[in-house]
Amino acid sequence: MSELTRLVADVLQVPAEEVTEDTGPATTAAWSSLRHVQIVAHVEKRYGIRLTAREARACRSVGRLRAILAEKEKEKESTG
Repeated sequence: MSELTRLVADVLQVPAEEVTEDTGPATTAAWSSLRHVQIVAHVEKRYGIRLTAREARACRSVGRLRAILAEKEKEKESTG
């Protein structure tokens, strides 16, 4: 189980086993607009990144959030 999965599960207050790549506001009642902001804030703090408003809005599932994190990691590596 990934750290991101555990982070999302903690914020949503659901068992980590229920969190999948498709987990998002359309599939999970616990993923409210407030929880969305909390997830973004926790991710930024944990991974030491800043998401743009566009990126934050694009985090509509765990899978998409994971992809954005991978993009941010590549940016970090290329800028040193």
